[in-house]
Amino acid sequence: MREKLRQLVAQGRLPQACVLESGTAEERLALARELAKALVCRSGDQKPCGQCDACRKAESGNHPDILFVGPENGRKTLSVETVRTMRDGAFILPNESERKVYIIDPADSMQDYAQNALLKILEEPPSYAYFLLLCTSKASLLPTVLSRTAVFSLAPVVGADQSGEELAEAKDLSESLANALVSGSETKLLEAASVFEKNYEMLPLTLEQLGLLLRDALVLSAGGENIISGAETCARSLAQRFENPQLLSMVEAVEDISSALTLHANKNLTLSRLVSRLAAGAHKEN
Repeated sequence: MREKLRQLVAQGRLPQACVLESGTAEERLALARELAKALVCRSGDQKPCGQCDACRKAESGNHPDILFVGPENGRKTLSVETVRTMRDGAFILPNESERKVYIIDPADSMQDYAQNALLKILEEPPSYAYFLLLCTSKASLLPTVLSRTAVFSLAPVVGADQSGEELAEAKDLSESLANALVSGSETKLLEAASVFEKNYEMLPLTLEQLGLLLRDALVLSAGGENIISGAETCARSLAQRFENPQLLSMVEAVEDISSALTLHANKNLTLSRLVSRLAAGAHKEN
Protein backbone atom coordinates (compact mmCIF):
# COMPACT_ATOMS: atom_id res chain seq x y z
CA MET A 1 0.00 0.00 0.00
CA ARG A 2 2.78 2.44 0.88
CA GLU A 3 4.52 1.81 -2.44
CA LYS A 4 1.27 2.32 -4.34
CA LEU A 5 0.70 5.66 -2.60
CA ARG A 6 4.32 6.73 -3.19
CA GLN A 7 3.87 6.07 -6.89
CA LEU A 8 0.68 8.13 -6.98
CA VAL A 9 2.50 11.05 -5.33
CA ALA A 10 5.48 10.72 -7.70
CA GLN A 11 3.14 10.67 -10.70
CA GLY A 12 1.13 13.62 -9.41
CA ARG A 13 -1.97 11.40 -9.31
CA LEU A 14 -2.70 11.20 -5.58
CA PRO A 15 -6.37 12.14 -5.08
CA GLN A 16 -6.85 15.33 -3.12
CA ALA A 17 -9.04 13.51 -0.59
CA CYS A 18 -7.97 10.08 0.71
CA VAL A 19 -9.36 7.82 3.40
CA LEU A 20 -6.76 5.70 5.22
CA GLU A 21 -8.59 2.92 7.02
CA SER A 22 -7.85 -0.26 8.97
CA GLY A 23 -4.55 -1.14 10.60
CA THR A 24 -3.71 0.45 13.94
CA ALA A 25 -4.08 4.13 14.79
CA GLU A 26 -0.28 4.37 14.91
CA GLU A 27 0.09 2.79 11.46
CA ARG A 28 -2.50 5.10 9.92
CA LEU A 29 -0.87 8.19 11.41
CA ALA A 30 2.62 7.09 10.34
CA LEU A 31 1.41 6.57 6.77
CA ALA A 32 -0.39 9.93 6.75
CA ARG A 33 2.76 11.68 7.99
CA GLU A 34 4.81 10.01 5.29
CA LEU A 35 2.34 11.03 2.60
CA ALA A 36 2.20 14.60 3.88
CA LYS A 37 5.99 14.77 3.91
CA ALA A 38 6.09 13.51 0.31
CA LEU A 39 3.53 16.11 -0.75
CA VAL A 40 5.51 19.04 0.66
CA CYS A 41 8.96 17.66 -0.27
CA ARG A 42 10.98 20.01 -2.47
CA SER A 43 13.09 17.30 -4.08
CA GLY A 44 12.67 16.84 -7.81
CA ASP A 45 13.39 13.13 -7.57
CA GLN A 46 12.24 10.59 -5.02
CA LYS A 47 9.69 11.95 -2.55
CA PRO A 48 10.03 12.25 0.34
CA CYS A 49 13.77 12.73 0.05
CA GLY A 50 14.21 13.13 3.80
CA GLN A 51 16.99 15.65 3.23
CA CYS A 52 15.39 18.91 2.14
CA ASP A 53 14.31 21.59 4.59
CA ALA A 54 10.63 20.75 4.02
CA CYS A 55 11.19 17.07 4.85
CA ARG A 56 13.13 17.94 8.00
CA LYS A 57 10.37 20.26 9.17
CA ALA A 58 7.73 17.63 8.39
CA GLU A 59 9.73 15.01 10.30
CA SER A 60 9.91 17.24 13.36
CA GLY A 61 6.21 18.10 13.12
CA ASN A 62 6.89 21.78 12.44
CA HIS A 63 5.94 22.21 8.81
CA PRO A 64 3.39 25.06 8.57
CA ASP A 65 1.60 23.46 5.60
CA ILE A 66 0.92 20.13 7.33
CA LEU A 67 -2.01 20.62 9.66
CA PHE A 68 -3.55 18.13 12.08
CA VAL A 69 -7.28 18.30 12.71
CA GLY A 70 -8.96 16.39 15.54
CA PRO A 71 -11.22 16.72 18.57
CA GLU A 72 -10.42 19.69 20.78
CA ASN A 73 -10.39 20.26 24.56
CA GLY A 74 -10.61 16.60 25.47
CA ARG A 75 -13.75 15.99 23.44
CA LYS A 76 -14.45 12.63 21.87
CA THR A 77 -15.95 14.08 18.71
CA LEU A 78 -14.55 16.40 16.06
CA SER A 79 -16.87 19.39 16.17
CA VAL A 80 -18.56 20.99 13.20
CA GLU A 81 -16.97 24.30 14.26
CA THR A 82 -13.51 22.76 13.89
CA VAL A 83 -14.40 21.42 10.46
CA ARG A 84 -15.72 24.79 9.35
CA THR A 85 -12.55 26.51 10.58
CA MET A 86 -10.45 24.01 8.62
CA ARG A 87 -12.65 24.51 5.57
CA ASP A 88 -12.18 28.28 5.67
CA GLY A 89 -8.45 27.95 6.27
CA ALA A 90 -8.07 25.65 3.28
CA PHE A 91 -8.61 28.63 0.98
CA ILE A 92 -5.57 30.42 2.41
CA LEU A 93 -2.54 29.73 0.24
CA PRO A 94 0.24 27.50 1.63
CA ASN A 95 3.00 29.22 3.60
CA GLU A 96 6.08 27.48 2.19
CA SER A 97 5.11 24.52 0.05
CA GLU A 98 3.16 24.23 -3.17
CA ARG A 99 0.67 22.11 -1.25
CA LYS A 100 -1.23 22.24 2.00
CA VAL A 101 -2.06 18.93 3.72
CA TYR A 102 -4.76 18.36 6.33
CA ILE A 103 -4.55 15.16 8.40
CA ILE A 104 -7.97 14.54 9.94
CA ASP A 105 -7.56 12.05 12.78
CA PRO A 106 -9.73 10.34 13.78
CA ALA A 107 -12.12 11.09 10.94
CA ASP A 108 -14.64 8.65 12.39
CA SER A 109 -15.05 11.00 15.36
CA MET A 110 -17.06 13.33 13.11
CA GLN A 111 -20.81 13.15 13.50
CA ASP A 112 -23.01 13.45 10.42
CA TYR A 113 -23.37 17.23 10.51
CA ALA A 114 -19.58 17.65 10.77
CA GLN A 115 -19.11 15.29 7.83
CA ASN A 116 -21.64 17.27 5.83
CA ALA A 117 -19.65 20.43 6.57
CA LEU A 118 -16.52 18.67 5.36
CA LEU A 119 -18.32 17.56 2.20
CA LYS A 120 -18.42 21.12 0.87
CA ILE A 121 -14.61 21.41 0.72
CA LEU A 122 -14.19 17.88 -0.63
CA GLU A 123 -16.50 18.70 -3.54
CA GLU A 124 -14.44 21.66 -4.75
CA PRO A 125 -11.07 21.75 -2.98
CA PRO A 126 -8.44 24.34 -3.89
CA SER A 127 -5.91 22.82 -6.29
CA TYR A 128 -3.17 22.84 -3.65
CA ALA A 129 -5.18 21.32 -0.75
CA TYR A 130 -5.05 17.66 0.23
CA PHE A 131 -7.13 15.92 2.88
CA LEU A 132 -6.15 12.66 4.58
CA LEU A 133 -8.99 11.14 6.59
CA LEU A 134 -7.85 8.50 9.09
CA CYS A 135 -10.38 6.04 10.49
CA THR A 136 -10.77 2.50 11.75
CA SER A 137 -13.28 1.68 9.01
CA LYS A 138 -14.67 3.59 6.06
CA ALA A 139 -18.10 2.32 7.16
CA SER A 140 -18.08 5.11 9.76
CA LEU A 141 -18.12 7.76 7.03
CA LEU A 142 -21.16 8.94 5.08
CA PRO A 143 -21.58 7.56 1.54
CA THR A 144 -21.51 11.12 0.23
CA VAL A 145 -18.08 11.65 1.81
CA LEU A 146 -16.77 8.31 0.55
CA SER A 147 -17.97 9.10 -2.97
CA ARG A 148 -15.61 12.08 -3.03
CA THR A 149 -12.57 10.31 -1.63
CA ALA A 150 -10.28 7.44 -2.58
CA VAL A 151 -10.14 4.73 0.08
CA PHE A 152 -6.87 2.98 0.90
CA SER A 153 -6.91 0.11 3.37
CA LEU A 154 -3.89 -0.83 5.43
CA ALA A 155 -5.28 -4.35 5.67
CA PRO A 156 -4.18 -6.76 2.92
CA VAL A 157 -6.62 -7.27 0.05
CA VAL A 158 -8.13 -10.74 0.21
CA GLY A 159 -6.91 -13.09 -2.50
CA ALA A 160 -4.89 -10.62 -4.60
CA ASP A 161 -1.32 -9.37 -4.54
CA GLN A 162 -2.08 -6.56 -6.99
CA SER A 163 0.63 -7.38 -9.51
CA GLY A 164 0.59 -5.40 -12.74
CA GLU A 165 -1.14 -8.17 -14.68
CA GLU A 166 -3.74 -8.72 -11.97
CA LEU A 167 -4.49 -5.01 -11.74
CA ALA A 168 -4.99 -4.81 -15.50
CA GLU A 169 -7.29 -7.84 -15.39
CA ALA A 170 -9.25 -6.36 -12.47
CA LYS A 171 -9.72 -3.11 -14.39
CA ASP A 172 -11.07 -5.04 -17.38
CA LEU A 173 -13.44 -7.04 -15.19
CA SER A 174 -14.67 -3.91 -13.38
CA GLU A 175 -15.39 -2.24 -16.72
CA SER A 176 -17.33 -5.32 -17.81
CA LEU A 177 -19.49 -5.04 -14.69
CA ALA A 178 -19.91 -1.30 -15.22
CA ASN A 179 -20.89 -1.73 -18.88
CA ALA A 180 -23.40 -4.40 -17.88
CA LEU A 181 -24.93 -1.94 -15.41
CA VAL A 182 -25.11 0.75 -18.08
CA SER A 183 -26.88 -1.68 -20.43
CA GLY A 184 -29.70 -2.10 -17.93
CA SER A 185 -29.73 -5.84 -18.57
CA GLU A 186 -29.61 -8.07 -15.51
CA THR A 187 -28.73 -10.97 -17.82
CA LYS A 188 -25.57 -9.16 -18.92
CA LEU A 189 -24.80 -8.35 -15.28
CA LEU A 190 -25.11 -12.06 -14.42
CA GLU A 191 -22.81 -12.94 -17.30
CA ALA A 192 -20.22 -10.40 -16.19
CA ALA A 193 -20.34 -11.69 -12.60
CA SER A 194 -20.20 -15.36 -13.66
CA VAL A 195 -16.50 -14.92 -14.45
CA PHE A 196 -15.80 -14.99 -10.73
CA GLU A 197 -17.21 -18.49 -10.30
CA LYS A 198 -13.88 -19.78 -11.64
CA ASN A 199 -11.81 -16.70 -10.88
CA TYR A 200 -13.06 -15.79 -7.41
CA GLU A 201 -9.65 -14.60 -6.22
CA MET A 202 -9.96 -11.61 -8.56
CA LEU A 203 -13.19 -10.37 -6.99
CA PRO A 204 -11.68 -8.21 -4.18
CA LEU A 205 -9.41 -6.26 -6.51
CA THR A 206 -12.15 -5.99 -9.13
CA LEU A 207 -14.54 -4.53 -6.55
CA GLU A 208 -11.88 -2.02 -5.56
CA GLN A 209 -11.59 -0.93 -9.20
CA LEU A 210 -15.37 -0.84 -9.63
CA GLY A 211 -15.57 1.38 -6.55
CA LEU A 212 -13.11 3.78 -8.18
CA LEU A 213 -15.21 3.82 -11.37
CA LEU A 214 -18.37 4.63 -9.44
CA ARG A 215 -16.53 7.29 -7.46
CA ASP A 216 -15.31 8.85 -10.71
CA ALA A 217 -18.85 8.78 -12.10
CA LEU A 218 -20.04 10.77 -9.07
CA VAL A 219 -17.22 13.27 -9.54
CA LEU A 220 -18.06 13.69 -13.23
CA SER A 221 -21.77 14.10 -12.53
CA ALA A 222 -20.87 16.92 -10.13
CA GLY A 223 -18.80 18.63 -12.82
CA GLY A 224 -15.42 17.53 -11.45
CA GLU A 225 -12.46 16.27 -13.45
CA ASN A 226 -10.30 14.42 -10.89
CA ILE A 227 -10.41 10.93 -12.46
CA ILE A 228 -8.43 8.21 -10.66
CA SER A 229 -9.78 4.98 -12.16
CA GLY A 230 -7.98 5.40 -15.47
CA ALA A 231 -11.21 4.58 -17.29
CA GLU A 232 -12.79 7.95 -18.02
CA THR A 233 -14.97 6.72 -20.90
CA CYS A 234 -16.54 4.04 -18.74
CA ALA A 235 -16.98 6.44 -15.81
CA ARG A 236 -18.70 8.94 -18.10
CA SER A 237 -21.08 6.24 -19.31
CA LEU A 238 -22.04 5.53 -15.70
CA ALA A 239 -22.47 9.24 -14.97
CA GLN A 240 -24.72 9.71 -18.00
CA ARG A 241 -26.79 6.60 -17.31
CA PHE A 242 -27.42 6.99 -13.57
CA GLU A 243 -28.40 9.70 -11.09
CA ASN A 244 -26.42 10.29 -7.90
CA PRO A 245 -28.75 8.28 -5.60
CA GLN A 246 -28.31 5.26 -7.87
CA LEU A 247 -24.54 5.64 -8.00
CA LEU A 248 -24.36 6.04 -4.22
CA SER A 249 -26.48 2.93 -3.75
CA MET A 250 -24.09 0.95 -5.97
CA VAL A 251 -21.10 2.33 -4.05
CA GLU A 252 -22.70 1.03 -0.85
CA ALA A 253 -23.29 -2.35 -2.51
CA VAL A 254 -19.64 -2.64 -3.52
CA GLU A 255 -18.48 -1.69 -0.02
CA ASP A 256 -20.83 -4.20 1.63
CA ILE A 257 -19.71 -7.06 -0.62
CA SER A 258 -16.05 -6.11 -0.09
CA SER A 259 -16.62 -6.28 3.68
CA ALA A 260 -18.27 -9.68 3.32
CA LEU A 261 -15.16 -10.98 1.53
CA THR A 262 -13.00 -10.15 4.54
CA LEU A 263 -15.31 -12.38 6.59
CA HIS A 264 -14.86 -15.27 4.14
CA ALA A 265 -18.50 -15.32 3.13
CA ASN A 266 -19.87 -18.16 1.00
CA LYS A 267 -18.77 -17.72 -2.63
CA ASN A 268 -22.08 -18.45 -4.35
CA LEU A 269 -24.01 -16.35 -1.86
CA THR A 270 -21.55 -13.49 -2.26
CA LEU A 271 -21.84 -13.49 -6.06
CA SER A 272 -25.62 -13.67 -5.84
CA ARG A 273 -25.67 -10.72 -3.43
CA LEU A 274 -23.31 -8.78 -5.67
CA VAL A 275 -25.62 -9.04 -8.66
CA SER A 276 -28.80 -8.37 -6.71
CA ARG A 277 -27.37 -5.38 -4.81
CA LEU A 278 -25.92 -3.78 -7.94
CA ALA A 279 -29.12 -4.36 -9.88
CA ALA A 280 -31.18 -2.89 -7.03
CA GLY A 281 -28.93 0.16 -6.92
CA ALA A 282 -29.21 0.65 -10.67
CA HIS A 283 -33.00 0.58 -10.46
CA LYS A 284 -33.24 2.72 -7.33
CA GLU A 285 -35.84 5.46 -7.69
CA ASN A 286 -34.56 9.04 -7.48
